[in-house]
Amino acid sequence: MNHRRSGQRSHSNLLRPIADTLGHPRVLAGVAVICFSALPVHSLQAAPLQAPDTTLEQEPATETAPAEEAQPAPPVAPVPPGAPPLLPSQMKQAADPGQADLDEAVLKRIDAESNDDLEAVASLIESALAKGLDDENQSFAKKMLGSIQLQRGQGLAGAMTRMRGRRALQVRDEALRVLDQAIENDPKLAEAHMLIARLNLLPDGDEERIAKATSAAIELLQDDPKELSTAYLLRAMTQDESEDQLADLTKAIELDPSNAEAVRQRAGLRMQEGDFDEAVEDLQKVLELDPTNEQIAAATVQQLVELDRADDALALLSKTIQARPSEGLYRLRALLYTNMDREDDALADLNKALAMQPKDPIALLQRAEISLRRDDVKDAKRDLDAAIDLAPQVEQLDQAIVVRCFIAVEEGRMADAINDMKILIDRSPDDVYRQLQLANLYLQDDRPRQAIDMLSGVLDRDPKNASVLRSRGDAYLAVGDHAEAIADYEKALTNLDADDEADAIILPSVLNNLAWVLATSPKDEVRNGARSLELGLRAVEMTEEAEGHILSTLAAGYAETGDFENAKKWSEKAVEAAQKELEEGASEESVQLKQLQEELESYRGNEPWREKQDTEENQIPLLSPDDLIDT
Repeated sequence: MNHRRSGQRSHSNLLRPIADTLGHPRVLAGVAVICFSALPVHSLQAAPLQAPDTTLEQEPATETAPAEEAQPAPPVAPVPPGAPPLLPSQMKQAADPGQADLDEAVLKRIDAESNDDLEAVASLIESALAKGLDDENQSFAKKMLGSIQLQRGQGLAGAMTRMRGRRALQVRDEALRVLDQAIENDPKLAEAHMLIARLNLLPDGDEERIAKATSAAIELLQDDPKELSTAYLLRAMTQDESEDQLADLTKAIELDPSNAEAVRQRAGLRMQEGDFDEAVEDLQKVLELDPTNEQIAAATVQQLVELDRADDALALLSKTIQARPSEGLYRLRALLYTNMDREDDALADLNKALAMQPKDPIALLQRAEISLRRDDVKDAKRDLDAAIDLAPQVEQLDQAIVVRCFIAVEEGRMADAINDMKILIDRSPDDVYRQLQLANLYLQDDRPRQAIDMLSGVLDRDPKNASVLRSRGDAYLAVGDHAEAIADYEKALTNLDADDEADAIILPSVLNNLAWVLATSPKDEVRNGARSLELGLRAVEMTEEAEGHILSTLAAGYAETGDFENAKKWSEKAVEAAQKELEEGASEESVQLKQLQEELESYRGNEPWREKQDTEENQIPLLSPDDLIDT
């Protein structure tokens, strides 16, 4: 579809009026009028009449017998200078009163360029139709008028691209009105039907009109496979039944295998229907058709990840990179590697991306995030600063604020970290994940009561959120409110499904924390050794005896029930696991080896472990965001 500025002409649009007009019999008559009127007047006057020759031979005239003089022809009425002969079209004028206006419209149409020219031609045609034309001329006039109205509709559609808001919608409505007139005058204008469909894809469009217009276009476009493919694609968007939608998309692809949008939509539909293998095949075709389209690649990968098909996403992306590597695709694969906890591979891809485009601030931010995950604060700060130097506006991106926040955490600047997280929450007030992060920052900064207040607000809106219940239970534990902590942990357990992948991630920690407080609380009315042992065994089984602090909880449960042999056994395993974690690079703070050793000594003395946290609330005022320390 070509949108042209007013006053411009394209060869394709000039060919239509010339072909439409000069090929018509009435136009040929009009051209004849012009040609005859250009000849000398005397050549058009009648010649003298002569009698036909009726003898085989005629004797020559002699002096005695002169030949009979020819009689002069009857006088002919004089013709006004420059007047053409009376043609058949003129003889029909009385019977076809709109003919003159139509002839004038035909001639003006050839040179019409501007909107005003087109309006003048349309007015002449409408006048001719109003005055009256025979059937043949009426059909011709309507087709020509429809062509003009299509051209006007295309111009209005093109003008919409330079407009915004209500004005754009008003112009859209005017374009649709003109296009409706066009197909009323010439129902076979496939271009008009297609443009009506496209304009109705915009906000507040009419799906029924899309379906009607595309169905009409499909009947008219049988000789144009590519445009016919587009018509099927547009109609598919309006189908209520997935079966009909799939049929239209498949037909679109058969007609034009390079129609990437049809392939992409069919992939999405097949995913919704559970046809994952066929969907993946379609997604592969999408990237084969357009391997440099990072937006399509990202959407494809995201859909596969959401379907827990990260391996398929990785294979698809790797194949695309192999065919045509690009900085953007390396960044995308780095994100995928990060989500798969393959940090080394992610870092390698980001290094490749930056080798191709050293001044890419987004790749620098991604690499800073990877550095933080690897506890490399120095490199994280370097990449963050470099990204901001390249593009100062990057500093306001959520991704940059997250990096800055966790750099502050690593450097012990909790007030800065808390204020950065508040900025993110202000931007997305309903983001529960960010609110959980802020609550954890409050806990790290010895502000458990602020954490409780924040988490209670979230639970007011979502009382069954197991992650939030677990976090509030931890906060209650920090202030020594064991009964409230137990209540939150128990509620969290009732809302967790071990078969759900997301729930399975947090379930061991809920089991462990509840088992711990039931075994170690100094409050007799709170402790329950048997229940603690039951929960502890489940947590150890789920973590495959690999996490020291969970093994420690099971030991505490055995000690609470008086089984100190098993308490010592599992406590020793906890110490060994912690030492292994330290060797693998874990921090001493996270492993808490010293406390685990103290617990073991307690069990060797046949004494159960007792613990009550009573964190003193940090009363130091938090800095405002304006006072943040530069990183």
